[in-house]
Amino acid sequence: MGEVDRLVISAIEQSASSLDDFDIAAAVRTVTAKLVAYVETVRALHDRLTLDASVVLFGGLAKERPYPGSTMVTTANGGISALVRTLAVELAPRRVNAIRPGVVGDSPKWIDVPDHPHAPRTPIGRLVTTAEVVGATEFLLRSTGINAVDLFVDGRLRVT
Repeated sequence: MGEVDRLVISAIEQSASSLDDFDIAAAVRTVTAKLVAYVETVRALHDRLTLDASVVLFGGLAKERPYPGSTMVTTANGGISALVRTLAVELAPRRVNAIRPGVVGDSPKWIDVPDHPHAPRTPIGRLVTTAEVVGATEFLLRSTGINAVDLFVDGRLRVT
């Protein structure tokens, strides 16, 4: 593999976890997939990242909107914000940002769910699409003035 100028990391391990049914092994898998593996991927590619490289890490909306059973998913997604900031400092002048999709209506997980309860709660009146998440990811990769940012692509569900 040669030089890397664009890197997107989107791994996820989404196991349900609450205080009442806390599963240490599932929690470790979630944190490992979302944080440890992200750092290790960047570390492994560090010497191949060009000086104008851009990295985008996928986080999730659970950081802002926890739900029952999201204890570790919410925690790991919160850690992505800290990770973005520290990697932006450590990798400078390379840029590191996070994208945080909401419920993506045309994704395999949700496409067959009719009348998702979040759709009417977004100010845009619908769920976001895969194309919109891809477009926002491309924006973060190309926009050289954007660094250490969490970009939410959720139809602004967080305001309702």
